[in-house]
Amino acid sequence: MNTQLTVKELLEPLQTVIGVVEKKQTLPILSHVLIQLKNNQLTLTTTDMEIEIRASHPVQTQEEVSFTIYAKDLIDIIRKLPDTTIIEFIIEESKIYIKTNKNSFELNTFNHQDFPSLPKIENSDVIKVNRQQLKELIENTSFSMGNQDIRAYLNGLYIEVNQNKITVVATDGHRLSIGEITQTNNLSEKKTVILPRKAVLELTKILNKSEHAEVDIHLSNNYFYLDSDDTTIISRLIDGNFPNYSQVLPTDFENTIVIDRLEFLNSLQQASIFVEERTKGVKLVFKESQLNIFSHSERGQAKTQISIKNFDKEIEIAFNIHYLISILEKLTTDEINMVVPGGENQSCMLSSPDDETYQYVVMPMRI
Repeated sequence: MNTQLTVKELLEPLQTVIGVVEKKQTLPILSHVLIQLKNNQLTLTTTDMEIEIRASHPVQTQEEVSFTIYAKDLIDIIRKLPDTTIIEFIIEESKIYIKTNKNSFELNTFNHQDFPSLPKIENSDVIKVNRQQLKELIENTSFSMGNQDIRAYLNGLYIEVNQNKITVVATDGHRLSIGEITQTNNLSEKKTVILPRKAVLELTKILNKSEHAEVDIHLSNNYFYLDSDDTTIISRLIDGNFPNYSQVLPTDFENTIVIDRLEFLNSLQQASIFVEERTKGVKLVFKESQLNIFSHSERGQAKTQISIKNFDKEIEIAFNIHYLISILEKLTTDEINMVVPGGENQSCMLSSPDDETYQYVVMPMRI
C-alpha cells in the first residue's frame, strides 16, 4: 500500500505529538507514532501509556490507511526538508519505505491495530476555560512543581475547580505557587485533580500553539482531557492527597514590606554571581528602611542595597536565591508586597499589591 503526504501536512502535527515519545520504552511500539488517514484528515497519535496526544491536519486525499512508524526517525528525516516536498510511504507488513526526492529509507513498523490507547473517558465534568488565562495560570505556577520527588503528588500541578473559580497550585515542599481565575463553572461539587509534570509541559506547548479563544477541559476521577483546535491531550492523574496549601499562607501581615520589583530582581541577579552552588543561599537583612543583600562563595562575595517602604524593623533571613528570582520574573507589577516570617508566620509570601491572582510562598533556609 502506498500513500503520499507533503512535509507541511506531516511536520506540524508530528511536532505537536513527538514530546510524549521517550527514547527508552518498555514496549517498542510506544516509540512509534500512529498515522491515520481518513475523511480528508491526517491524524497522528503518540502515547507512553500515561499521556496520549492526538493532532490532526486536513489533507487532500481520499485514501484510508493506518500505520505506525518510529517517531524520532521520521521527524529527523523530514524536519529539514522544504514544506512542499512530497513524501511517499510504501507500507508493507513489517517494513515501511520512505522516498523523498532522491533519498530512500527503510524503517520497521508494527501492526497499527496493536497501537495502545488510553481508555475512553466517561462520567467526566466538562468546563470551558479562556485559553490565554489557562496558559498564564499554568506558566505562572508550574515552575514550582517538584521533580522526581519521592512524594509523587508533588511532581505535578494541583487543579481545583468549583462553581465560581479555578485554582492552580504547585509546590516542591520548599516553595509554593498559587494562581486563580474567577469564572462560573457548571459543577455540582468541587473537583480536584493532580496533573503529572510531563503532561503539564505538553499541555503548555499545546496552549501556546492553539489559536482558539476557549478550550474544553474534561475532569474525571482518573483522567484529564483537553480539547483544543485539532489537538487532544489525555493524561492519567497522580493518585494522592495534595498538601493543604492554605496552611502555609501567612496569617499575620504586620511584617509586610513594599519593594520595587525590578530593583529587587536586579540586585538578586547580581548577588547570584557569588552564591554557593551547594546551598544557593542569599542573606537578606532588613534595617532602617533598607534591604541589604549578601551572598558569598569561594570566588568572592557581593553586597547590594535597595530602599524599601513600610518597614523599620530589623530582620535577618536567608532564602534560596533562585526561588526568589523565579518569582520576581513571574510578577509584573512595579512594586511587590513581601510578607517576611515573624509572629505566627513561618514562611515568606510575595504578591502584587491589590491583586491576589498569584501568590508565592518561599520557606526560609539556614546558611
